[in-house]
Amino acid sequence: MKLIKLKNGLTLFLEKKSDLRSATVGVWVASGSRDENKNNNGISHFIEHIVFKGSKKRTAFEIAQGMDCLGAAVNAYTTKEFTFFYTRALDYHIEEAADILFDMVCNPRLDENDIETEKGVILEEIAMCEDDPADVCYEKNESALFSGCSLSLEILGTPESVKRIKRETFVEQMKKFYVPERTVIGIGGSFDEEKMVNKVREYFAPLKNTGNPLSFENLPFSRTVTLEKRPFEQTHLMLSFPGIPLEHKDLFPLQLCMFILGTGNSSRLNQRIREQLGLVYSVDSFLARYNGGGYIAVSMSLSPSKQKKALEETCRILRSFPESISEKELSVAKEKLISSLIMSREQPHSKLSSIGQGLLLLSKFVDDDEIIERIKAVTPEQLKSVAKGYLDLGKASFTAVGKVLRKSEYENIINLTDE
Repeated sequence: MKLIKLKNGLTLFLEKKSDLRSATVGVWVASGSRDENKNNNGISHFIEHIVFKGSKKRTAFEIAQGMDCLGAAVNAYTTKEFTFFYTRALDYHIEEAADILFDMVCNPRLDENDIETEKGVILEEIAMCEDDPADVCYEKNESALFSGCSLSLEILGTPESVKRIKRETFVEQMKKFYVPERTVIGIGGSFDEEKMVNKVREYFAPLKNTGNPLSFENLPFSRTVTLEKRPFEQTHLMLSFPGIPLEHKDLFPLQLCMFILGTGNSSRLNQRIREQLGLVYSVDSFLARYNGGGYIAVSMSLSPSKQKKALEETCRILRSFPESISEKELSVAKEKLISSLIMSREQPHSKLSSIGQGLLLLSKFVDDDEIIERIKAVTPEQLKSVAKGYLDLGKASFTAVGKVLRKSEYENIINLTDE
């Protein structure tokens, strides 16, 4: 990988793969819902939409048709900590595709009529997510866990906040956050290095450093029981524990714990709750990590009548988990984690995405070989130690969405496991 730092603070990296016949260009901007407030909540995601509505020299149709004429793919997504724009094209078209992408991001038209029209699209997107128990539970869970800080805000915003957004809201947000020191550009695959670097400089070198680098507060973790009654056919449950930030010494032991506990068909939760008892279609455990903190969660969707039994079994498994981890389970988890890493890295888009996020949020990227060695080095003692320290039901928070039980019923199930 080749790293270039422009004078204005923008980071550019190049990952050449001569055996490919295509290339991907990505633009990461540190602007997400974490960089918002209740009044402008949803603006980062709205910017992701509005740049596709036209630039100062291209209409929305010209952008779409231009990419189609190149046979190129173009898309974007927004998270709580950044927005990502990307295009992928055959190597002999990538310079033209990059020109369209950079023009969209650097010179959006921000037409007032387009803004009002796109509000309807985003309101439909919000409504769609409101019909999904898992999406609602995820948002309600983070809103409760991170209460009092901006990470509790929803990525899409609320219908009320989206309707309030005006043209000047876009101008203010982009002036503050779409700046060189909060931007990373990555180019991966087969491409002409000189031409692509010149194309980046053409659009981004004129931008001025504004002295607004990334800075993150330490995240809270609120222990709560959050219940949201909805007329869903399924109820979604999330049991959460205080976790770790993006970079932490316990990352790999905890990832291995997740594989043993609830990631994959052979995991304990899947084998017991799904295969043996038939209580759920799927159950999962995962790490949610941000700068400044995070959480560990067990998540499942199921029929309302089965939630009490499923939660009881989950708590029973969690209570005995730290002292019952075997060397065989650790060995299997290591193979699963390493293979998932290597296989994902062999997808050019995935590798590029990993590098870009690392450089944007941590100002570094850890080599795959180093990651693999650190995974292999995890011992059974480390695994048991982190499992005991983090998966403590006495520190848990709980969220349920759908046809929920009484709050006391959930509290009794979770607290009984501490006896």
